[in-house]
Amino acid sequence: MKFFAGVVVTVLVVLAIGGFIFATGRFNVAATTPPDVADKVAPWVLDKSIKRGAKSVTDPVSKDTNAVALGLSHYRENCLPCHGAPGVEPAEFHEGMNPAPPEIESEDLQHASDAELFWVIKNGIRMTGMPAFGGNHSDEEIRHIVAFVRHTPQLTDAERQALKTGAGEEHHHDAGAGEEAHSHGAASPAASPAPAASASPHHH
Repeated sequence: MKFFAGVVVTVLVVLAIGGFIFATGRFNVAATTPPDVADKVAPWVLDKSIKRGAKSVTDPVSKDTNAVALGLSHYRENCLPCHGAPGVEPAEFHEGMNPAPPEIESEDLQHASDAELFWVIKNGIRMTGMPAFGGNHSDEEIRHIVAFVRHTPQLTDAERQALKTGAGEEHHHDAGAGEEAHSHGAASPAASPAPAASASPHHH
């Protein structure tokens, strides 16, 4: 009984200290804050949350043979400034982001399953700068982005050029109810392959 009472008291003290820190503005929310306990706990919480959310995703990658080219356009417009690409630098502002956006070809990101990538792109991650694209992109457009993300380790020179300049990219938005799909720009980059099978055993 004494042990249980001690646990309760400890929890209440921790909550009281936390409440005091938060209520008095002593919790530093600046992006320049050095790594602290939140940076150690957050990745674990994030990983568990993403894995749980991804269980509801059943069809994460587009089967369209032009998915990589379509995904490239969406990626350039929405993702490139933060995540960059092999041989293509992200925007300068990404250096001030905390937590830092992962490089798109990084092992941690590419090791995520297709379902996890789809879930993150659609739902975003709060308090990280990662927006939810499900609000203005259809599921199929998000599948195109997943296909391109998987393809980024094998970018062609034409695709790098398209990412840098937008030249030759293809940009389609799926049709809404009663609307026709529309495109901007010329044909897709030459020789853009269909989504390549991933080497990671966790992708499907």
